[in-house]
Amino acid sequence: MPSVTIVGAGVAGLTIGYQLAQRGYRVTVLERNPVVGGLGRTFHYGDFHFDVGPHRFHTENPRVAAFIRDILQDEAIEIPRRSGARMFGRFHEWPLRPGILLAMPVALMIKGAKDLVFRERLPGESFEADVVNKYGRTLYDIFFEPYTRKFLFYSPSELHRDWARAGVNRAVIDTRARADSLWSLLKTTLLPKPVETMFLYPPRGVGRFADRLADGIRSMDGRIVLDGEVTRIDTDGRRITAVSTAAGRFAGDNVVWTAPLTTLNALLGVTGVDLEYLSTIFYNFEIGRPPRLNYQWTYFGGDEIFSRVTAPEAFLPSTVPPGKSGLCVEVTCRHKDARWQQPEALTHAIVADLVRTGMIAQAPDIERVHIERVPFTYPIYKLNYFTELTRNLRDLGVYRNLLLAGRCGRFWYNNMDHSIGQGLTMADKILRGQALSEIDSADREFWAMQDEDQAPAREEEIAEGVEEPDPAR
Repeated sequence: MPSVTIVGAGVAGLTIGYQLAQRGYRVTVLERNPVVGGLGRTFHYGDFHFDVGPHRFHTENPRVAAFIRDILQDEAIEIPRRSGARMFGRFHEWPLRPGILLAMPVALMIKGAKDLVFRERLPGESFEADVVNKYGRTLYDIFFEPYTRKFLFYSPSELHRDWARAGVNRAVIDTRARADSLWSLLKTTLLPKPVETMFLYPPRGVGRFADRLADGIRSMDGRIVLDGEVTRIDTDGRRITAVSTAAGRFAGDNVVWTAPLTTLNALLGVTGVDLEYLSTIFYNFEIGRPPRLNYQWTYFGGDEIFSRVTAPEAFLPSTVPPGKSGLCVEVTCRHKDARWQQPEALTHAIVADLVRTGMIAQAPDIERVHIERVPFTYPIYKLNYFTELTRNLRDLGVYRNLLLAGRCGRFWYNNMDHSIGQGLTMADKILRGQALSEIDSADREFWAMQDEDQAPAREEEIAEGVEEPDPAR
């Protein structure tokens, strides 16, 4: 009976483990946290339930949709989309509605109108060039540039345009509402009614999906090892022979790695790779009053210390006690920097900004705050990321029984449904007997759909034997 050791109990690793366990594989999943779910887990504090930032299940892939419903069963509750953004001192529906035009200062409206007529064209592959060429300099200056600096600590000029495709194009979600140019964004804003999209969500947080996958693996004689951070990897030539944690040494015919790629590099002695992840501190506030807004999450493009706030009860009321509400405030940081080391120092400033922006009426409404530090939440697509990632994947490709998967393992800024779909495809290929090091992620179709003009160049690189990294969506 073949065996597989999976590092990381996020949705990608658990999906692969579940599929393989169904076909008789001996599955062992190692998870560094005390619970499963990875970036798709839920924090539970009594009757309050907070996800690791906003998550909802939505996909246009029929197989992924069927898999999600099969796992969640009667816990797959349909919910509408309700998102917002705070700009020009007011809250606005997202995708943007005509009201945003009334909130803009007249001078900005004039500058924005000029951007429609006099198109600036910047050369190169930077995030700055992508945004300016699509949306104009005005929107770039008033929103994209300051928001990106606050969120990533990099200027858009230092980031690859793939970050724009991952973070901006994906924001609309429904493919009928385009946002790939200033004209299409304006048309979307002026539509008589927003595109209605439905999502799936469990009653007490998105982490229930991972819980049920883990339960399924255990029921098929698989093993889930919690608090199992990997401390050592043993190799023999072109194979990984064992993975060790504080709980012991785990040998396996196959190794699937979904933890951060940089951690794997350190364990295997791969050096000189310039890849970087962003980390996030989540401030989960228990509020003793009903919510003041009904947005599932809200983007903040001003001078607030935070970039996004999620309200769990706007997903489903069952995530908070009756008559109360919750706010999950995200503050990004570099792993182990001053913010990471002393997150409590920011609490007062965060509360002040929540009051100032009207998210809460007054500070005494807060009954309790839980601070959760989550490392490696976003891969950062710097200008050199594609070259660095391609080289890194080639270096790690020497290990025939190693497969990289998921958001962290593939350095792929994606949504949960992409990781689930990737896991299903990868499991199929493993079951067909394909060598793990030769399994691609099968996510290239996203780029073909979004940027057909870039497809030939990527295909040439693949034909020359350069494994294409799985860029973000």
